Amino acid sequence: MNKSIIKPLVIFAVCVIVTFIFNGMAAHVRDGFGSVEVTTGFFAPAQSMAANDLPVRIAYRLYRPKTASAANPAAAVLAMHGYQSDKDTNTAFCIELARRGIVVLSIDSYGHGDSSPGMRGRGWSSYNIKNLERTISGPKRFMIMMTFSILDFFRPSISSGLADSSMGGRDAWRYLSSFPFVDSNRMALTGHSMGTWSSWSVASDFPEHRAIVLQCGEVFPLSHYDSQNVKFNNVLLLQALIEEFENMRDYNQLILGLEKTPLRYRDFMGQNAPVEWNRTYGSFADGSARRMELIKTNHRLVTYDSGALTPAMNWLTAALDVKTNIADTNHVQWLKETLSLLAMLAAMVSMLPLFLVLVKFRFFESLSLPLSKNAKILSKKSRTSTFLIAILISGITFPFLTQLGHGLLPLPENIFRMTIGNGFITWLSFLMLVALFTLYYWYKKGGGKKEGWTLPDLGLASAEPERQYACGRIALRAVIAAFILTGTMYIMTCISAAVFQLDFRFIWPFFRPFNFLRFGQFLVYLPFYAAFFTINAGVKLYGQMRLPEYKSAPLTQLAWWAYSILVMLGGLFIIALIQYIPFFMGFGPGADMLFSSLFGGPFMSILILLVPQFAVFFFFSTWLYRKSGTVYTGSFVLAILATWVVTGGSAVF
Repeated sequence: MNKSIIKPLVIFAVCVIVTFIFNGMAAHVRDGFGSVEVTTGFFAPAQSMAANDLPVRIAYRLYRPKTASAANPAAAVLAMHGYQSDKDTNTAFCIELARRGIVVLSIDSYGHGDSSPGMRGRGWSSYNIKNLERTISGPKRFMIMMTFSILDFFRPSISSGLADSSMGGRDAWRYLSSFPFVDSNRMALTGHSMGTWSSWSVASDFPEHRAIVLQCGEVFPLSHYDSQNVKFNNVLLLQALIEEFENMRDYNQLILGLEKTPLRYRDFMGQNAPVEWNRTYGSFADGSARRMELIKTNHRLVTYDSGALTPAMNWLTAALDVKTNIADTNHVQWLKETLSLLAMLAAMVSMLPLFLVLVKFRFFESLSLPLSKNAKILSKKSRTSTFLIAILISGITFPFLTQLGHGLLPLPENIFRMTIGNGFITWLSFLMLVALFTLYYWYKKGGGKKEGWTLPDLGLASAEPERQYACGRIALRAVIAAFILTGTMYIMTCISAAVFQLDFRFIWPFFRPFNFLRFGQFLVYLPFYAAFFTINAGVKLYGQMRLPEYKSAPLTQLAWWAYSILVMLGGLFIIALIQYIPFFMGFGPGADMLFSSLFGGPFMSILILLVPQFAVFFFFSTWLYRKSGTVYTGSFVLAILATWVVTGGSAVF
């Protein structure tokens, strides 16, 4: 064996071992340190609530305390996640409830995770949509997005057209109550964001529910439904102080002050005068208990916030008559998430030594070319102006183009089925076309031509005459290498899912095993990401805008990595500041005030996930560029990872 391969092989093996050790430890924490049995599966409801007779197969994760049995049935909770999440986004609630002796069933709602049908199974209402025949949108997708907050137990004049606003939740409730180790007289629900609408919908059909915990939920006027016959028992609302979604702050700019509105104190809390935050009103005995807990975090983080878990554990154990020795403030969710994060990072790092092994083989030798020592560098003035233009275009277009693709662009419904993915490829494709046009003009007619820039200067070819390879040859081998690197990580994901029932994530889904539908969507979206990352995060970033090298390789890596973050994510930093500085100053969400609420919501809240995710990704693309001498391998690896995240974990229409 070539001795130069031994060291990277050893490092690769260590990364793999560390990955499985950390995920094994995370699984042990999730399993209540051995006190909880966790199983995964599917169930097909006998009476599907889906529209158009679409087949229903609901994926679930069941948390059964080992104390629960047919002879000793336990209380149970149905957990439903939010938009663009899956059953494991509920892990914090599931862990803490199961540790306290409560059975938990967490499901993938329609269009999420591994469940079917897509979100279209929810149906839609035309109640608040006018002039549908004149819309420029993908009509069905647009109607579902615009009627998310209309529920099927509302009065027929409002809800007509909806099929199942519980998105599989009603079927899951029946399934949960059928287990012999579940006390069907002691059951409750919890849901986050979109899952709160599912919770309302399930509770409307099953009056025996003991309690509902809404994690960032919308409240409704009593006039919307038959409030004399539809009752909701013992409802706790966990309210994010930094709430990006306007319908969950009652279409007001600020959360503070909602406790004084009739919708909150009268229709929701059942009181005749303004109420106080963090105070319980009513009685558990007759189901009238109500509480609004103010959580000092943003919409997406409520489900993992200790300030939310504490009142939720208190509420549910009280409503379900559960006796436990574990304090309400005793939580282990961050230990599990930290271990999962370390496992994911170790799996990603394993690609680096594996690349060093690959390039030792003759077939891949063209992927290990030295960086040109004489490559042209833009002047500081030119680089600064190019940098500023790039981040301004990126930031200014982000709110508008992502929302355009999300619900308005008339993409073929049965081909482009990832709702959030459509928003991203619309934005990224625009940025790619702008970069491609400006690069081509600069290279053929502008400063690039005048200064004599060449393909090696742009990172598209070798700078050494004795090691010249055709660009197409390098690109083809880079594609193969990228699939080997990420494919190895995918195999590790599948093994982890099979052995530990864990994928690679940190709170939200990142890298999950594909089902057939999602793999097909991966192939649909991959070309868009590949084009963007090759042009914008390849030729433009490491070619035209390349920094000079520093005295040491580690310093060069760190400097170039930081620079790539500023170039590629600078626009999103600006948008985040526009969004959240007014929030913290007490004015409300900046995007809503500046652009209107249509351009707030999902793509603003996703910044908390998007920015750190790509900050990590750019470390790998920077390293691969420096080691390969061309932009291809890093760009293709980045494209595969980004497409995997979107198509593996986000909602399917």
